[in-house]
Amino acid sequence: MSKVETPTEANWRTEPWGIDTPWAYKHFFGKSLPEAFDLFVENAIRYEEGIMFMPVACFYYYVHAYMDYRLSDKSAGDCDGASCFFGLVKNRWQDICAGGEDLRRRVKEVLARLGQGQQWYDAELEIYGQFSIRAADAAKLIENCEAG
Repeated sequence: MSKVETPTEANWRTEPWGIDTPWAYKHFFGKSLPEAFDLFVENAIRYEEGIMFMPVACFYYYVHAYMDYRLSDKSAGDCDGASCFFGLVKNRWQDICAGGEDLRRRVKEVLARLGQGQQWYDAELEIYGQFSIRAADAAKLIENCEAG
């Protein structure tokens, strides 16, 4: 599926749902990328969970809105949401690896920004750990799949 095609009901039903998938469906089904972006502006940490638990066919679409938000000026100071991106990559790295070169490139772009943006995101070291280290660890997952 191209990232420009809003996931259909059939896309949402391509795999069995987990306990959190209905929540993702409730908030994301039928949303365009700009509408999903606005959800992240509203509360990134809340809606990131939806990205974590949606079917892969939908993940490939909506993760772009989340990355657009992470790369935008609107995410300044969003330490919780920034920190959650590392977990998203660690939990969905296989999907990211299978998602193609464009997806892997964008994920690495976000990780690079996070790795250099500890202060920009107002992420206290004692609470969130060293973003540069966390970003490098997450990027290794993607680099390993690219290496084969």
